[in-house]
Amino acid sequence: MTDRPPQRTPNRQLAALIAEAGFSHAGLARRVDQLGLEHGLDLRYDKTSVTRWLRGQQPRGTTPALIAEVFTRRLGRRLTAQDLGLDACAPVYAGLEFAATPEEAVDIVSGLWRKDSGSHTELRKIAFTPAGLVVPSRDWLIGRADDRVGRGDPTPVPATVRIPAQGRPVQAGARAVTVAPRTRHQ
Repeated sequence: MTDRPPQRTPNRQLAALIAEAGFSHAGLARRVDQLGLEHGLDLRYDKTSVTRWLRGQQPRGTTPALIAEVFTRRLGRRLTAQDLGLDACAPVYAGLEFAATPEEAVDIVSGLWRKDSGSHTELRKIAFTPAGLVVPSRDWLIGRADDRVGRGDPTPVPATVRIPAQGRPVQAGARAVTVAPRTRHQ
């Protein structure tokens, strides 16, 4: 007699959000792939992937967070993987990952609060290791640079100042000029 794998429960939360957002299965898959590209990931989801998610299969890696971000952008409200019925994808290292944005930090803290207010057995499953405290710093250090820092040309600061000794205007900012007093050579 062969053992059958456990039956998966259809993901009704995801189905309801797909209907609310007006996505086709192919459209949702395409948007997840595009968002993955924004994060430097080469994903290849299609309409059958979405069908599998609706049947209860849990996507792996960062895909649940990407799916949540796709819905967040479309619906204009913050959604998490748990809101999409992708609870099984919640990381066991909750609270140790680096939050790149304030919204992500709120999501992490909210998730920990939900676990704390519910069953404490969930918290006991989370492994603790002092080495894990290094992970957020490491992720921040090696993560993608903020677009506002280090990309493109600096914007010149137009300003004019007067040097009191000579009274000559000098442009400051991106094209600063050093002014030295003139001396007579003999």
